[in-house]
Amino acid sequence: MCGIFGITDNKDAARLAYIGLFTLQHRGQESAGMVSDDGTALRHYNAMGLVNEVFTGEVLEGLKGRGVIGHIRYSTTGSSHIKNAQPLVLDSCLGQVAVAHNGNLTNADRLKESLQKRGAIFQSTSDSEVILHLAARYRGRTLEDTLARNLPKLAGSYSFLFMAPGKVIGARDPHGYRPLVLGKLGKSYILASETCAIDVAGGKTIREIEPGEMVVISGGKATFRRFAPAKRLTRCIFEQVYFARPDAVVAGRTVQSARYEIGALLARELKHIKADLVSGVPDSGTVYALGYSEESWIPYQSIFMRNHYTGRSFIQPDQQLREFTAHLKLAPVKDLIKGKSIVLVDDSLVRGTTSREIVKSLRSAGARKIVMAIASPPIISPCYFGIDTPNREELIANRLGVDKIRKFIGADELHYLSLESLVKACGSGRDENFCASCFTGRYNR
Repeated sequence: MCGIFGITDNKDAARLAYIGLFTLQHRGQESAGMVSDDGTALRHYNAMGLVNEVFTGEVLEGLKGRGVIGHIRYSTTGSSHIKNAQPLVLDSCLGQVAVAHNGNLTNADRLKESLQKRGAIFQSTSDSEVILHLAARYRGRTLEDTLARNLPKLAGSYSFLFMAPGKVIGARDPHGYRPLVLGKLGKSYILASETCAIDVAGGKTIREIEPGEMVVISGGKATFRRFAPAKRLTRCIFEQVYFARPDAVVAGRTVQSARYEIGALLARELKHIKADLVSGVPDSGTVYALGYSEESWIPYQSIFMRNHYTGRSFIQPDQQLREFTAHLKLAPVKDLIKGKSIVLVDDSLVRGTTSREIVKSLRSAGARKIVMAIASPPIISPCYFGIDTPNREELIANRLGVDKIRKFIGADELHYLSLESLVKACGSGRDENFCASCFTGRYNR
């Protein structure tokens, strides 16, 4: 669920890319990088850390050029290491080419083995490097011809940004699993993972890149080209459940409004529940709880003090860090909790360890009853398309039924939203298609 951002033909390209990546920081916190185009050559800088830690004034000054692509990383394939930080840059017979990738290639190992037998030497363990080696070996007349020839060989999910001197190309996989939107700022074009990055950079969103489509931006013009037939649209529904920023627009509506409706639908499904107050697990659970409160007429109360400097526990690269982050980031406000019956709303329940710590803290603060309400169905299957849940045994709902999960987390009651209600809220009442394989175990291949 990495974040990518690119901008062309702008004298402040590096600064605007910084703003765009900073806006997308919620999508990854391990590493950040940029590649700039000064018209003749590409310059790049990657480092481990957050955007504001990596890109000092001195670093941005060194990324001269009127075009920049950038990346923030949340690792799925490949370890959390500087060698896997993106964008990746390759010197090839096509010249310098850089790539930033959001997604997960499910046939990367097979392609990599085939390329290595033909002499390719890989510099990273990331699946993203595969497309650069394919492009170097199976060439067309231009970079876009080369990509159109090789992108159909990839399976899985991807939104790509490519850069060569004088050119930026965006491409989205034929299922549209991962988001990619095009915007405009004056004469500059912007490509980003979410509309909010375009907005904050001062631009206006034009449209999503279609599944199986690429956009080639060169010479101040954007041209569109289909490299593969569009398959059934299966955008990742977890974008709206957790990853996307509330002000981003997905499937024709803001994520904030979708989450509010999800909370209301959850309350309708749990209309038998009585409680003194409703609260959300900050920050992603808050909007769900507000929707739940309005629909149920149970008053909303913020019962946690949120430490905003700890990051997002779900996207930490290992379980120990997830638990440590969850323990640090929330402190219960005791006098609001003592003796109260509470409906606590959270976006999802993946491994159960964070929920257990939160419930334990509410018990310690004197809560009389805790009803855990989850604004999505049980996650029973791994995601192979870009979310870090590769092991079925890590998913508590794959191993345990609802009542055993309830006992594990220590709640008095545990309830999940139905998939039907989730899709209804995320689709804005239209015939939108989503990838919900983590909830169903059914995958599009």
